[in-house]
Amino acid sequence: MTQPPLMADQTLFRDHSVFDITYLPETFNYRDTQLTDLAFALRPTLQGARPINTVLRGPPGTGKTTAVRRIFAEVEEATRVAVPVLVSCQVHRTPYAVFGQVYLALFGQAPPASGIPLRRLMGRIARELTRRGAVLVVCLDDAGYLLPDNVLNDLLAGILRMPEGYPGTRTGVVLVVSGVDVDLVRCLDPATRSVLQASEVYFPLYTPGEIRAILSDRIRAGLYPGVVPPAALDLMVERTHACGDLRVGLEMVRLAAVAAEKEARRGVTTADVLAAYAASRDLRAAQAVASLDAGERAVLEAIVAAGLEDEEEPVISGQVYGLVGGRMRMSYTAFHERLRRLELLRLVDLAVTRRRGLTRVILVREGVEEVLQVPAGSSGVPVNGPAGVCDDEKC
Repeated sequence: MTQPPLMADQTLFRDHSVFDITYLPETFNYRDTQLTDLAFALRPTLQGARPINTVLRGPPGTGKTTAVRRIFAEVEEATRVAVPVLVSCQVHRTPYAVFGQVYLALFGQAPPASGIPLRRLMGRIARELTRRGAVLVVCLDDAGYLLPDNVLNDLLAGILRMPEGYPGTRTGVVLVVSGVDVDLVRCLDPATRSVLQASEVYFPLYTPGEIRAILSDRIRAGLYPGVVPPAALDLMVERTHACGDLRVGLEMVRLAAVAAEKEARRGVTTADVLAAYAASRDLRAAQAVASLDAGERAVLEAIVAAGLEDEEEPVISGQVYGLVGGRMRMSYTAFHERLRRLELLRLVDLAVTRRRGLTRVILVREGVEEVLQVPAGSSGVPVNGPAGVCDDEKC
């Protein structure tokens, strides 16, 4: 029997916030081992001692940030001795910006955007920690964003060596890394590695069964019964598992329900799901692209342009470097660092093949071309800034 259309004052949503990226679910399933390991690392802070520095590693959308939010909330409830601070490195990408978030957590207000030297800001933070007898724990979420220009190394040195400059302070870090093969040992200098000495906690991809259970829980909490029929849920699970990112699945549910509600329907269709998947996939790509600096974007645009010029041949790194070199000065080392970051952001995949020796082939992920909209035949790669100029120190 056909259901009557929604009335103007009716909605499919019980609670929109259930699908927000910052939502903390009441039950956090399938990560008991990881939560236990992270809780063990932070346990010393309950007695006023510094924690065990920890790296949370795993693909995007596998629960790393949610685990940190949950454990940090428990620590804040259990003691006033610990000061846990979660910092998004996608947003805060300099040492001053990160210490600004620590300052905000301690004093309840942000420091001036400029005018205070970093060392003086660190001194105020250290004195407040000493006055309280508190332990500072900084989580650098998406720490891979800080790898260029040695920012991560300098920041970790500043946090972890604070007790040497300010006796009585106790500090520790949690690093969230979305690249499973990011070699932090190679990225940090020996002095920083010696004070980091981090344990590792791995977050694997969710299985199809786990994805189904998680999406079903969110659907029950966020939507009214019957909004997502079994066939639509099956498709959501399949697409979420294929892309490997649970965040895409949650956004897919939200967008599909919004589309159905807009048309006054009481349930989503598979067409709603497919459209929502494309939109959520492209949104993830757009967010990653928006985080790029001028040099990184130029490399990505060159990759896309090279693929459009000859769709029959694979795009190789030497070809892309030639395109970029026509518009801005960039060393080969800087080019490969930027190429590596594009891979970490899941904008491209890199593969090595044998063509007159070993050659790196570059594959653009779904949704990236739509975000960039680089026209075919565009060998002159569009970049921000005049031709031949690079405003990056690594050129």
